[in-house]
Amino acid sequence: MISHAVLTPCLPYDDPDAALRWLDRAFGLAHTAAGAGPAVVTAGGIRVAVEARRPGTPHVAVRLLVTTDDVDDLHGRAVAAGAPVVDGPDGAGTFTVADPGGHLWTFARPAGPGPAGDAAPPAPAGALPVTADGAASPQERLGRLTDLAAPFAVRVAATLRLADLIGSGVTRLDALAGQAGADPDALGRLLRYLAHRGLFTEPAPDVFALTETGRLLGEDGAGGQRSFLDLEGLGARMDLAYIGLLHAVRTGEAGYAAVHGRSLWEELDAVPHYRRFFDNLMMSQNHLTAPQVAALYDWSGVGHVVDVGGGSGALLAELLRTHGHLRGTLVDRPDPAGTTASRLAGHGLGGRVEVVPGDFFAPLPVGGDVYVVARAITDWNDRDATAILRRCAEAAGDGGRVLIVEVLPTEPHVPHLSPFDLQMLAVVGGRERTLADFEALVAAAGLAVTRVLHGRGGLALIECATTPASGGGADAGDPAALSTAG
Repeated sequence: MISHAVLTPCLPYDDPDAALRWLDRAFGLAHTAAGAGPAVVTAGGIRVAVEARRPGTPHVAVRLLVTTDDVDDLHGRAVAAGAPVVDGPDGAGTFTVADPGGHLWTFARPAGPGPAGDAAPPAPAGALPVTADGAASPQERLGRLTDLAAPFAVRVAATLRLADLIGSGVTRLDALAGQAGADPDALGRLLRYLAHRGLFTEPAPDVFALTETGRLLGEDGAGGQRSFLDLEGLGARMDLAYIGLLHAVRTGEAGYAAVHGRSLWEELDAVPHYRRFFDNLMMSQNHLTAPQVAALYDWSGVGHVVDVGGGSGALLAELLRTHGHLRGTLVDRPDPAGTTASRLAGHGLGGRVEVVPGDFFAPLPVGGDVYVVARAITDWNDRDATAILRRCAEAAGDGGRVLIVEVLPTEPHVPHLSPFDLQMLAVVGGRERTLADFEALVAAAGLAVTRVLHGRGGLALIECATTPASGGGADAGDPAALSTAG
């Protein structure tokens, strides 16, 4: 039986001499053991062995968790040495960097006493790089806030599909340049810049590998981020609307048309592949939203539902599939309406749904029991949002209901904390709203909130009546407002 042992992790590198120099520069790990066998580097209580990777062996990235009281000093030293920070520092100072061999080093303070400190903190997964501001000068902080190189470098990597190429085994710079249609020297400079920011590593000269963050830029990466970042697609055009943010702040109107010459909605009507991209984006949101709307709301007493601005029809299709007694009407602009009619017919719902080309600023079809406006009000300023709700109220008539489906400001979309509110302003002239903001819009449109249903991820279903219910509108804390936690 082994009663006590100290184990020294041994890390393989393609160039161990360069790795030793890097470890000394980034972490202060000094080479203390020479001679046959792996080199040993130490600093304080850290002890690691370094050896050459054997030919033909697969590349395996090792994760190390180092607990130390010197987290802040080590972070400052690693950043000064150009080490790519792939995660953190968080509120406790924990951070992770990638070394030249692709190994991930997580540094954390020792666990404190008490139940919360019984276990050492786990090594975090790779994430977008976050640099520490605590020890930065005002000039450094301003430099980070105004940097444009990293956002565009990431988008160029996405557009050239570098993650997919590297993931398929194309790892040498000359081959990557040939496959991507890029200049080898310029591409190498881009890759090395992004390697210092945690998306790639360069385990050998002119050979590149992916980090966990870099894999997100692949076609099958989580969240479909590659297509949204592609500089030749609609996602990038939406991002570039930020160039029109000055116009938006001065006028309160969207910046998109000021940059691109026409509004986002006009672009969707004019360019079919932009429309397809946008519909797919909305359908991806509805994969999360639609099942909750179908389950949270009591549809048993509803015969006819009207989806106002229903776009791809994903929400209405979910409602009709889940509740076989429902009939549906979808209203949207002529171009998406034609595509949606074919899509719903293809799902076998053509006999239960009517698609009406129209405009939610104009009179809407009458006769519905519930008028649903899902994930649309955020796209508009208060004046236009009120006009949309007023049209819904007119069509619903006495006794009808209007159901607003939106995501309320919760983490990570708290207004002024995340960029979402400014993104809405720049792209479409809209805004993020709280429940109180929606109640004000509803009142201005001649409606009254009767109850609020809560789902996962901040999703809220705000039911409104065309005539105020006894006692007025209810809020999330009122017993009359059914609140369902997802």
